Amino acid sequence: MTARRTLHIDIEGGWGGSSRSLFELISRLDRDRIAPLIAHREVGPLVDWYKRIGVPTVHVPEIGSYVPRRGTGLKILLASLPRLRRLGTAAERLAGLASEHGAEVIHLNYEGLFLLANRLKPRANLPMVGHCRALWPEDRWGRWLARSLARRVDRLFFISPQEEGRFRRLSGSAGEGVAGSVMWNIAPEPLPRVLDTERPFAVYFGNLDPSKGTDRMVDIAEALERRGAPPITLKVFGRARSKSSFAAELQARCARVGLADRIELCGYASDPAPILAAATALIRPSRENDPWGRDVIEATRFGVPVLATGSFTGVVEPDVTGYLFDPFDADAVAERLDAMVSQPELARQLGTAAWQKGERQYSGRSQAAEFTDAVETLAQASEGVPAVAQELRQSA
Repeated sequence: MTARRTLHIDIEGGWGGSSRSLFELISRLDRDRIAPLIAHREVGPLVDWYKRIGVPTVHVPEIGSYVPRRGTGLKILLASLPRLRRLGTAAERLAGLASEHGAEVIHLNYEGLFLLANRLKPRANLPMVGHCRALWPEDRWGRWLARSLARRVDRLFFISPQEEGRFRRLSGSAGEGVAGSVMWNIAPEPLPRVLDTERPFAVYFGNLDPSKGTDRMVDIAEALERRGAPPITLKVFGRARSKSSFAAELQARCARVGLADRIELCGYASDPAPILAAATALIRPSRENDPWGRDVIEATRFGVPVLATGSFTGVVEPDVTGYLFDPFDADAVAERLDAMVSQPELARQLGTAAWQKGERQYSGRSQAAEFTDAVETLAQASEGVPAVAQELRQSA
C-alpha cells in the first residue's frame, strides 16, 4: 500500500494549543499509510518537533487566518487585514507545495483558515479536511465563517460536541452535506506524578488574555490569602498575544496587593509536562466557559485535577476528576484548592479518576485511526475524477 500524502497547514509554529494538538496527531500516524508535510506560518519549536520524527516542514509566512470573537468580529478582521492581504500569495505557495510533494488531501488545522481555503481550493483542486477548535460567536461573523468553511471542506473534526453544535447551527443548509465528527485532542504520554509537597502549586497554561480569565488568577490568590490557606502558589504560564500590556497590568496588580508569595507570572513554557507532573491542580478560569481546552485535556491525561469555569461535563467530571464553577467564584476555587492541599487523599482520588479518563479518551489511538480513515477515503474518492468535474463540484 502506498502512503497517502497530506499537507497540513499550521498557524502557530508550536507556540499554541492547535500546533501541539496537530503534532500529537501526526506523531501517532502510521507512516506506511500517511506521509505528512507541515506548512507553518510562525517559526518556533514545531520545527524541532517534526525534525525528531522525520516529518518535513516548510515555512510559509504569508499564511493568514481570522476567527471572530463575540462583539469584536469587525475589530479583529481589521487587525487581521495585513496578513489577509497576502492570502493570494499564500495560496499559490501552498498549491505549489501540494503539487511538488504529490499531496492528495489538505488539512486545515484551524477554522480561522477558511478565507485561505477560498483561495487555495480552486488552485490545489484537492479534497480538504478541517479542524474546528474554537467557539465562534452566534452572529453574522460566525455565520460567515461557518458557511464559508462548509463550502470548501469535505470533512470536519470538532474537538468537542460544543464546536460541532455551534457549526451546525451557524452553517445552516450549507453545512448539511459536510461530514463531521468529534475527535478529542490527543494528550502526550504522561510523566509519573511527583507532587511538590514542600511548595505545592496550582498551574495555569494559556494566553495572557482577558477572555481566558488570566486576571482571575489574581482574584483566586487574594481569596487564598483571605482564607489563610496553607502555602500554595499559583503559577501562570503563557504570553500575551492580543494585548501586550495585559501581562504588565497583571504584574503590577500582583505587586500592588502584595501577592508575590501567592502568584507567579512564569512566562511561556515550552515543555509543560514536568510542570504538570508536579502540580496539585490546573486552573482554567476562562470567561468563555469552555472547560475542554488542550490544557484541561493534558492535565486530565496526567492525572491532575482541574478547576475550570463552565458547565460542560464531557471532560471535567464534577467531584470526580475536578470541579466546575458556573459562574466563576474565586472564593469557591480557593476553598477547593485549600481542601486538596490539606487533604492529600482527596487530591489522589481526583487525580486517579482523571488519569483513568485521560487514558480512555485522550491517548490518541482512536484519533489516529479516524483521521487516517478519513484521508484514505477522500483520496480514493478523488482518484480518477476529471478536473472539470471537480471544478463544477467546487463551484456548486
